[in-house]
Amino acid sequence: MNGNGHYNAAERTPSEENLHKAGDNESVTHPEAEIGGDQALDRLNCMGRLSYHVSVAIGRFFYRLGYWIANNAWKTIGLCWLLVALCSVGFVRFHKEKSPMKLWIPLGSKFQHDTNWLIDHFQEGNRIETIMITAPDVLVPEVLQTLVSITEQVESFKFHNSEGQRLGWTDVCHKVPLIAEYTADGGRRKRNTPVQEVAPDAPVTTRRPKKSKPLFTPVIDVPSFLFCPMVERLEMGCYGSSLLELWKYNRTTIAGLSKEEIVDKLNRTKISPMTGHTVEFAELLGDVRRDWSGRIVSAGSLVTHWYVHVNFSEVDSDVSGNAAGTEDWVTENAVLWEEKFLKIAAHAKRDFSSNETSIYYSAGRSYGDISEESMFKDMDKLVYGGIIMFVYMQLVLSKFSWTEFRVILGSVGLMSVGMGFISGCGLVAAIGVSYGPVHTSLPFLLMGLGVDDMFVMMACYRKVRKVNPDLPLAERMGLMLQHAGASITVTSLTDIVAFVVGSITVIPSLQSFCIYAAAGVFMMFFFVITFFVAIFTLDEIRIANRRNSFLLWVVHDEKSTALWCEYNLMHRFINALYSKFLLTPVGKSAIILAVVLMTTVNVNNLLKLRQKFDPNWFIPEETYLNQFVIKSHEHYPNSGYEALLLFGNLNYTAELPNLIKVTHELENRTDILHSVSSWVTPFQDFVYTHYDKDIAVDSLSDSNFRKYLSKFLFSYEGGRYQMNIKFAGKLKCGDPAPNITVTTMDFKFKPFKEREEYLPAKYAVEDILERSNISTGDQFRTLWAKIFGNWVTDEIIDTEIYRNIALALIGVMFCSVVLIVNLQICFWIFVCVLLTLVNVGGLMQVWGLTLDLVSCIALQLAVGLCVDYAAHIGHTFLTINKGDRNRRSLETVLHIGAAVFYGGGSTILSLSILSGSQAYTYRTFFKIFLLVISYGLFHGTILLPVILSLIGPAPYSGSLNSLNTINNNPSPSKQNGQTNTEMISFIGDSRQQHKKTPSEL
Repeated sequence: MNGNGHYNAAERTPSEENLHKAGDNESVTHPEAEIGGDQALDRLNCMGRLSYHVSVAIGRFFYRLGYWIANNAWKTIGLCWLLVALCSVGFVRFHKEKSPMKLWIPLGSKFQHDTNWLIDHFQEGNRIETIMITAPDVLVPEVLQTLVSITEQVESFKFHNSEGQRLGWTDVCHKVPLIAEYTADGGRRKRNTPVQEVAPDAPVTTRRPKKSKPLFTPVIDVPSFLFCPMVERLEMGCYGSSLLELWKYNRTTIAGLSKEEIVDKLNRTKISPMTGHTVEFAELLGDVRRDWSGRIVSAGSLVTHWYVHVNFSEVDSDVSGNAAGTEDWVTENAVLWEEKFLKIAAHAKRDFSSNETSIYYSAGRSYGDISEESMFKDMDKLVYGGIIMFVYMQLVLSKFSWTEFRVILGSVGLMSVGMGFISGCGLVAAIGVSYGPVHTSLPFLLMGLGVDDMFVMMACYRKVRKVNPDLPLAERMGLMLQHAGASITVTSLTDIVAFVVGSITVIPSLQSFCIYAAAGVFMMFFFVITFFVAIFTLDEIRIANRRNSFLLWVVHDEKSTALWCEYNLMHRFINALYSKFLLTPVGKSAIILAVVLMTTVNVNNLLKLRQKFDPNWFIPEETYLNQFVIKSHEHYPNSGYEALLLFGNLNYTAELPNLIKVTHELENRTDILHSVSSWVTPFQDFVYTHYDKDIAVDSLSDSNFRKYLSKFLFSYEGGRYQMNIKFAGKLKCGDPAPNITVTTMDFKFKPFKEREEYLPAKYAVEDILERSNISTGDQFRTLWAKIFGNWVTDEIIDTEIYRNIALALIGVMFCSVVLIVNLQICFWIFVCVLLTLVNVGGLMQVWGLTLDLVSCIALQLAVGLCVDYAAHIGHTFLTINKGDRNRRSLETVLHIGAAVFYGGGSTILSLSILSGSQAYTYRTFFKIFLLVISYGLFHGTILLPVILSLIGPAPYSGSLNSLNTINNNPSPSKQNGQTNTEMISFIGDSRQQHKKTPSEL
């Protein structure tokens, strides 16, 4: 050994026939030396020969890799760091996706296409800001005066944007023309038409009774050359919904009101004195109480809405979006105004709340802010998780003496995980895959998987060192990696395949996560078998030189390096548990019976597992938004989901009858819709009243349609519908309306809770649209709602989960067959994985979990995770060829069982810090992974050894050794007393630690 920790090739070069010999009675041979001649190999069947060649090739590769790394430790470390640096170049293209459309909406979905069309053609929208006041009765002067004070604060503050402009409410609000001076108060058509109680299959009539003509209608009775200049001079005001409109926000007037005056004004006003548009003020009230005549007399809550304008062409999700990908389309000015609004609302809640009066509030940015905070506020737990994992690794990897604390090795083990994460992210970023919010759980996952591999390597090294303590260090490392490398390759590759299969999903965030996870696992595996082994070598040199684990410059004498505790409690526990119970006839019967009963129960539970997702699950309970949501459901239980029918550049003159029919069919669907607001029926009434033509049955010429539509949109009945229609040119008073490019019909679904309710409702409206006979051709028509972003995912998520799990199982089993090359073992591994997933699904239902996007990601990871435990046991069983099946099963768990248990414990430990998280994502991950690991360990380390003890296959070299015996042609390894497989698969307690001097190494 040279001074740099390298071994010179001239000192020790393993031959192809016999890699090394140690002692008089023991030898460790090249895998090929186990064969008693080509004739014996030829007598094996095809699968046996394939198994032999694969095991020999894998063993030879990993032996040489470990041998080379041990001889070139510092070179390996340098090359690994260089690889990390090269992979990190990919971060130049790193992009953190923030757009919800590119994270949560299925790729190529109709909703994605329709939303892009809406943004491109409608070009603008609004965001709603709301304050709710609750009291025994809100229709009293004191409550209205409180609302006045809050409104004045909201509409008077100023803020500065990034360009230094000083802006206020009138700069960001959604504006409408104020036409109050040209409208008459009185009973008018309601703003939203409640659906009538009509059976869904009742015949639809499109005719409407003719209304009496008003005495004076300015847009009709005043000549255009007089009326239009007055309209053009109308002030544009901010659009909102507030009871204060009844008194034009006049504080003095409101201060002098009595209870009866408030109630009287509310009941008799249908047109806003402020804007001149029709308004149903009763919709702003909750817990409404009426007298015998239907007149409102009191209410338990009221809401006030402010509408912030959003120009879609100015939206940049990379700037205005959040890291959780939960922010809607919004501009910078709107976000800044909402930030100030939330501060004022919070102050109002503190200042104006009392024993009887409470204030609740919500802004357009509230959900995005709170979901982002809850998702990322626990990132500091990653540091705590690293510390806990480091301590855990010390307890597992270390032996308790001044020299054998594995402080350096444990630190480097975690560093290998970090290097794998960074390198994997760099590689994937280089090919242009965006990073998403759910990826924050990836370090926790890699930490658990990587530490699992390190425990397996340490277990193998201790076996090698005990049997052959006099071997040079490089050969010890080669033998350690020869056996551990095959095992961790099986588990790592199956994890990678599970993630690669998961990447074919249509859900972008899951697809991206699986790609990043596959790359991360691969790079972590690479660094564990290279960088970690190199540091392992240097750490063994340190121990041989008796250097202190904490103070490297301190050298101990042989006496002071004695172990403080030589008892291997885990080994003793496993030996007692398996030999005295689990592998006895009684124990085997009990385990098999328990599995049958447990699986039967959980199959029944699995059949009850529901698909459900509620966005409110992302809102922690103590937040202001959760309080607002709860009170909204309590006071406004009928408030449903806003939706609209979108129509493109149709021939609207010809399609009017069909549009009217669609509107009436919507109004008749009382079973699924709460209210309908369509411009078509008010336009029908307007034309019938003023021009004596019922457009449901009377055809209009194109010129008349344009003329009537222009008149309608400048009337008090139709003015509010200007925001529902977009034209090819500018709409001008007195001129015929230009061609319509986009129009909408607004309505509200009822407040559904289950997929079995809202998906049929969505299909029903789509069916109405499909049966409408509205010509499509190249034209556009569709049903759209913001909530569809969740519904379209809910529609496919269960199919997506089951398909991905099935494909992952197929891919994992294929890898197992290729690497383990034993169909029986691979079949039993498959059974263990399948049983684990079935039982996990059953207990998910018991635990209150559902199938949603978060559980979809967790279950995708579960396939790769739970196969690890069974694969370690199955592969190790094949390497042990001494004794009957029962003995081989016992030796299997004695050899690898502790490392598997420690690995499962490490994964649980790395995720346990998330158990107290308020984030729904982390809580769900923890619950599912806890179930996966628990059941995976049970089936892999308890059920599988029991099965193998009963009907397990012969070992890799068993058939060959039998052939050698028949031919009386013992292999060279047998002549030396022990095969390579037997050497690393023995029963015993590694309590006796051999002390070596540097020269002995």
